[in-house]
Amino acid sequence: MALAASRHLHGQQRLAAQAIATSRNGGNTQLMASRAPKAVPVFNTSVKTLQEVVKLGKSEELSNRQLFARLQADPKTVDRLDMLRLGSEKLGRFERKKWFRYEEPEVKLPHVSFFAGAQVVSSFPQESLPEVGIVGRSNVGKSTLVNQLCGSSAARVSDKPGLTQQINFYTADNDFHLVDMPGYGFAYAKEDAQKHWLPLIESYIRERKTLRRVLVLLDARHGIKANDREFMALLDRTHTKYQLVLTKCDLVHRIDLAKRHLLVSQEVDKARNCIPRVMMLSAKHGPGLNELRKEILHTCNLGQKYLGTHKKKEVIAQSEYFEQLKVYKDTARAKKRRQ
Repeated sequence: MALAASRHLHGQQRLAAQAIATSRNGGNTQLMASRAPKAVPVFNTSVKTLQEVVKLGKSEELSNRQLFARLQADPKTVDRLDMLRLGSEKLGRFERKKWFRYEEPEVKLPHVSFFAGAQVVSSFPQESLPEVGIVGRSNVGKSTLVNQLCGSSAARVSDKPGLTQQINFYTADNDFHLVDMPGYGFAYAKEDAQKHWLPLIESYIRERKTLRRVLVLLDARHGIKANDREFMALLDRTHTKYQLVLTKCDLVHRIDLAKRHLLVSQEVDKARNCIPRVMMLSAKHGPGLNELRKEILHTCNLGQKYLGTHKKKEVIAQSEYFEQLKVYKDTARAKKRRQ
């Protein structure tokens, strides 16, 4: 009897303590729930494109985030990103990190140096060599990319968007020119200066006969935004060849990066003057830079001069990588069977 009474007393004390805790925290819980921020979709690709890729029924309505989650990444793209170590990755609990990597043969551009800057059309240098333009939204990493491509610090870099406030011309050992154009969109610059940039860029694109291609840089975290579409429309109107390049790929998970590549490629198919191949890179860590260097050299008809034995080295490096990958997968399967 005494034991039963003791248990009953402890049970009542426990219930009383829970009731007091609930009454004390109830108001705070409601307040925290009311203050909790609402989930905002971070994917800026158009809903139309997402729906086309996911192929939803008309009766189904989903947010951009839900549509993006339903996308199926292309396995070949994921394997390619894995080989180049593009995009961040999270290993599973029992997944081992690869002990090998793809030793990509390095591609080097000729020595690049700044030689002219133009704030007005009359300041454009004489047309003499093939030119490749680089453009994108402010703070997408144009100047950083120029420096990493060239292995130098020819372009000034800043944390503030919009540091490039003129068209800068860089010469690559008198073989071709790289042209860094001011960024469009948000920038720490006066509004009058920003309004002056677009006509200057448009004049350059329309009048420059030596312009072979424009590289339009896109932040891989966001894809194609409204400003990008406007600029792509300008390039289509002027019949200018251009190519899309996804930058900052190290900040995106590998599977999400493959999905982003799929969405951007879907929109590229509709553009008249866009090169179908969408490139991906990380200027900070290096993956993807060699591919872009090769693309620039081929665009300027310099592949034979600078890439004579590169293809052979690339085939050997890829063959070694896939041999090691096969061993890695066989070992992983054997380990899984033992578990």
